[in-house]
Amino acid sequence: MTRKWTTALLLGTIAAVAAGCGSNSNVPAAGSDKPAEQKKEPVELTVFFPYAADWPEKDFMETFGQPIMNKFSNVTIRFLAGGKVEELIAAGQTIDIIYASTGATPPFLIEPKLQYDITPQIQKFKYDLTRIEPTMLDTARQMAGGQGLYGLPVYTPPSAIYYNKDIFNKFGVAYPKDGITWDELFELTKSLTRSEGGVNYTGLGSSYAHLGLLNQFSVPFVKTDTKTSAFDTDPRWKSITENLLRFYTLPGYAHIKSTQISEPHERNRFFKDRTEGMFLALTALHSSQEVGDMNWDLASFPVFKELPDTGPQAYPTYFYVTSMSKHKDQAFEAIAYLTSDEYQLKKAKEGKFLPTLSDKSIRAKFGQDNPMYAGKNVKALQPDKYAKAGSVNKYNGSNLGEYNTVMRDILFNNKDVNTSLRESAERINKKIIEADTAAGAK
Repeated sequence: MTRKWTTALLLGTIAAVAAGCGSNSNVPAAGSDKPAEQKKEPVELTVFFPYAADWPEKDFMETFGQPIMNKFSNVTIRFLAGGKVEELIAAGQTIDIIYASTGATPPFLIEPKLQYDITPQIQKFKYDLTRIEPTMLDTARQMAGGQGLYGLPVYTPPSAIYYNKDIFNKFGVAYPKDGITWDELFELTKSLTRSEGGVNYTGLGSSYAHLGLLNQFSVPFVKTDTKTSAFDTDPRWKSITENLLRFYTLPGYAHIKSTQISEPHERNRFFKDRTEGMFLALTALHSSQEVGDMNWDLASFPVFKELPDTGPQAYPTYFYVTSMSKHKDQAFEAIAYLTSDEYQLKKAKEGKFLPTLSDKSIRAKFGQDNPMYAGKNVKALQPDKYAKAGSVNKYNGSNLGEYNTVMRDILFNNKDVNTSLRESAERINKKIIEADTAAGAK
């Protein structure tokens, strides 16, 4: 693991309320009844991110670190990415802030016992939680077991259809429209799935494991109260699975091998090979380098007839203050600033990431200053209404791969839906018992 430390220490003074945090930051300075100018001691905050390849230090500092240091002149941000948290701590490393997706939160925050309830800071700094999109806040509360809050959501991936207009034009098929239903999406997929000039075209690609996890009916992978899989006990899993299976059972998908229907392969077929008409995005915004010179646009995430106004569940990335931090107030101020109107609006306009605020006027300005999104249907990137958070717990992320197995067993191993779901539930339940037993033995 390579560690690149930021070494410059910025010193200065900031005003207590108006100048120090700014009226748009929504992070009032502590002790606002004290004199207007207060000298603040220099503070160094170490921020940890689990996956080094996803956020190079330069990108992290430009996006998060430097804006924090610009806002709080007494704060220096040090970035640490990759590695096992337990080993870093054992080596004497202090971590003040961890940021991780919903799925990565249990292994990197909760299991190492670094979670900390930020309720005292929320009260002290009078942070307004109603500013946060409610389902993302609910997910965070569930992560804390319904008692308190460990962190704040800073950005979220898209929930939208990317589509290649040239493929639609080639076959004379109308582009997908906002408000499209799953049934209409299936018909479009059938129209685009064909062989032409020796090239096999498919209509749709996705990460079906995430489509399952973030399903619009909010059906859980694992039920938090019983610590058991819902695959074999909630009948909605059969209909959710059958909805996705029909796309992959079209004759034009027969050439795709079992190892080639995972998200990376499907993403490559759309962005690199350009043999796929549409890609359902759920895990990341796709960069200008990835899109290249494609003639592309966006349409809203497909909806079910039963839920015509509901998109998938949100899957945000949260910034957490750790229990080991000696600078909890300053760490909270830093992550609170990242959720401020000022910061979120700037990053939305830059097209850096999608905001986590309930204020839809900020969402509407996404990509405004980024030529990549000029003329694109950017409002489709986030649904008007997210599905409510399903059961949020440490077992969901670790069993995400099981839904891949469900789909592949049906498609390639001749298993029926009920059998595949039941066998998967049995494996999940066994793994949960073994994991809890091992944890209790430590």
